[in-house]
Amino acid sequence: MSSPQPNEPPEAGSNGEPSGESRHKPARLEQFASRFGPWLALGLAVAHAAALVRECGRVGFMPLDQSICFDGGWRILSGEVPLRDYVAPNGFTVHALQALFFAVGGVNWSSYIEHAALMNALAAGAVWLLLRQLGLGPWLAALFAGATGVVFFTPFGAPYMDTHAFAFSLAALVAALRATLHHADKVRRREAWLVGPLLALAFFSKQIPSVFFLVPCLALCALARTERVATLRRMLLSLAATAFVLLIAAFALGVDFAALRLFVLDLPAEEGARRLGYIDGFGALLRNFDETRTKLALHSILVVHLLGLPALALGSVLLPRALREPTWRWRQALGAAALGELLLLACLGFIALTSNDREQGVPLVFAALGACAAALVAAGAAVGPRAAPAGRAAAFALAALALWDAWGFHERVNIPRKAIDITFADPSPAAPPPKLPDQLACMQFETPRLVTYGANDLRELSEYLRARDGGFFLVGDASVLYGITGKPSVFPALWFHPGLTFPYPHDARFAAFEQRLLERLERFEVRTIVLEPRVWIGYPAPDGQKPKARYITLESFPRVAQLVNARLASERSFGPIRVLELR
Repeated sequence: MSSPQPNEPPEAGSNGEPSGESRHKPARLEQFASRFGPWLALGLAVAHAAALVRECGRVGFMPLDQSICFDGGWRILSGEVPLRDYVAPNGFTVHALQALFFAVGGVNWSSYIEHAALMNALAAGAVWLLLRQLGLGPWLAALFAGATGVVFFTPFGAPYMDTHAFAFSLAALVAALRATLHHADKVRRREAWLVGPLLALAFFSKQIPSVFFLVPCLALCALARTERVATLRRMLLSLAATAFVLLIAAFALGVDFAALRLFVLDLPAEEGARRLGYIDGFGALLRNFDETRTKLALHSILVVHLLGLPALALGSVLLPRALREPTWRWRQALGAAALGELLLLACLGFIALTSNDREQGVPLVFAALGACAAALVAAGAAVGPRAAPAGRAAAFALAALALWDAWGFHERVNIPRKAIDITFADPSPAAPPPKLPDQLACMQFETPRLVTYGANDLRELSEYLRARDGGFFLVGDASVLYGITGKPSVFPALWFHPGLTFPYPHDARFAAFEQRLLERLERFEVRTIVLEPRVWIGYPAPDGQKPKARYITLESFPRVAQLVNARLASERSFGPIRVLELR
């Protein structure tokens, strides 16, 4: 064997020294891990988030909440245009996305759950990007992102206005942060222009919590080392351009602007004012916040407050210095912890101002905790090299807390389907297994305690409606029946919620809504009226009177009831569901 040249690495020989190729293997492995490790961490987090929804989302059926976006997607797939052909206070982004899933996968529950699974995966990915931009390592960020998958779409298990609003708001916040802090000019410009469309998608999912994120997105420009004014200008231009495009699209689609004002602005504002009246002062609001922590047993909420509130207060005081000194060492630590507190306050504010279950109102709690972990890492680096390991250790401790809280939340909330109020029935060994309609076959049918019909009732009713001529009008919550039977959705609003989706009967605006309903009964040649035994949301008690359940019935729409009584030919039932057949 010839001797190696002076510049060549020696080969392995009898002395046991490694060859050049073997010595390079650790370096190659390190290079491979550095290149693909972050993507592997992200992939595991998003795959875990999607799998959770696929596992839990098929269990249980909440006729009201889980039917809303299903029916919205079916209406758009059928060619209807929001605020022209049907009305709703929110959810239009979700309806449009669900129509796409129906177009690809068919009008069925599987397509519905896949939509939620994808959104849960994207939410976990957005948290990973957020925390990476704040300075966390890829695997540490993946732990918080995986925990986020437990609390985002999984509790509800299906597409919903609130969770989509949180998801798109989070995406807008990530875009704003990258527009502020990313090292590449091209990326900063692109992300700034994405802020407007993403906030619009959030707002048209649901107004609250979307409005909580506008100011934080714009305020992040203060953290930029350069081009603060230019970044802010791009974001504002993005918002203006988005509003202009939406206005042009509304004119082109024939949107009824009077309906938009009534059903998207006026009625939700009136309902919001009523809900604000439920909060008896600032002390009651703080008690509401603390009850969320105790009832959900989320220790992460307390930790975020302990780290985030002082950082938010101190950061406000020291903001002038941060603006003057872009390289100030504590700037990143204070900004990350303050951002974590703002994420948590958005969740708590949403819970306080809506009537949703608390279990659906904490999708960003682990993103907030992750931001605090990033703050600890930055604080350790700001103190000095000797303190940096302590900062990283504290961040891993917060990640362990996030996993502990997420595990408990999954056991207490997701598995028993608490967020949709499911009561699991003990199966009878002698009874044959219930059979659902084919479009709902992937569902494990369980219902809330106030729903009295079963899977077989739903299957027999859907088969009857599909075979019967003409359309049908459902006075009830299970509006999935329209889509799975292939019949047009008749009620002008997506669900029955007096005071929000349609005016109260004593309201002067109710007559126009009922006239819209009568016109749709005629247009779709309604021959059948379906009456569920109970509609979930009823009328509140008059002021000064003791609360009393007053349910919506056919008689809640007097002119419609008069028409039905005049044309009633026969009646039948499917379990507790009554069906009126008209001449």
